[in-house]
Order: sequence, then C-alpha cells, then structure tokens
Amino acid sequence: MSEFFSMGGYGSFIWAAFGLSAVVLIGLFVQSQRFLKTSEAELSALQDREADNGA
Repeated sequence: MSEFFSMGGYGSFIWAAFGLSAVVLIGLFVQSQRFLKTSEAELSALQDREADNGA
C-alpha cells in the first residue's frame, strides 16, 4: 500500500498536483454557484421591473 502512495518516488509531486487540482475545481464550483445566484437575482429584478412598467 505504501508503494502505491509513494508512486515510485514521485508521490509527493503527484499527490500535491491532485490536491491542487481539487482545490481549483472546488473554487471554480463555488464561484459558479455564487455567479448563478447573482445572475438569477438580477434577472428576477429585471423581470419585476419590466412587469411593473408593462402593467
């Protein structure tokens, strides 16, 4: 099992790359969710304004 984690002596580089990739992907996911909520709120406000002006 330890040979698997050491990856022939390159384990520290490989696991660091996996960890960094995971952090970047999680960050992108969080940023995308925040942008989605902001965009939905802006769309809702625009639709409400349009409904008020059109009525």
